[in-house]
Amino acid sequence: MTVAARQIDWEAWSQSRFLAWAETQPEGCRYEFDGFRPVATAPATVGHNRIGRNIRDSIRPSLPAGAPCDTYGPQDAIETVGGALREPDAFIACSRPHRNAVAVPAPVVVFEVVSPGRGNRRRDEEKVDEYESVPSILHYVVVESESRSFRAFWREPGEQAWHREAADTAGPIRLPEFGIELSLDEVYSGIEFD
Repeated sequence: MTVAARQIDWEAWSQSRFLAWAETQPEGCRYEFDGFRPVATAPATVGHNRIGRNIRDSIRPSLPAGAPCDTYGPQDAIETVGGALREPDAFIACSRPHRNAVAVPAPVVVFEVVSPGRGNRRRDEEKVDEYESVPSILHYVVVESESRSFRAFWREPGEQAWHREAADTAGPIRLPEFGIELSLDEVYSGIEFD
């Protein structure tokens, strides 16, 4: 079944205009806000969704007990530069967002799973600088969905620029902020590559 979305006016939008518009869209049509206009998000593959779920499920039991830290995604938003609203596949935030909040404040670690396709790769690579603009984010991990590999960007508290690591096919994904190490077996559990 095809659902026709309403046409988008391409002049710069505010976040409040985007949120009001997003509420009027047909169910199943999803958008992020890039700070200027809506950006359609294609449905993720089963493999993409499983990888995101594996990450969230592997991290959650290792988070500090009693702390306000939790895992979120894939339909939970974080606010980045210029009021942009992004919905990473998985992230850790140490805050207690109000139940009516649109964005989860204070994300610390963000994971994006790269969808197949050159356009998706370019969009995810552009988010590197966008996530760098959020001071609370100390770790950004780009996880491949078509191979067992990831790339990590990190910084110490108070630093502005990322330390950029080369692609890694062995792992683990280290999250020293929480004393967590994720093996690639955990991340890619249930995923078979041809």
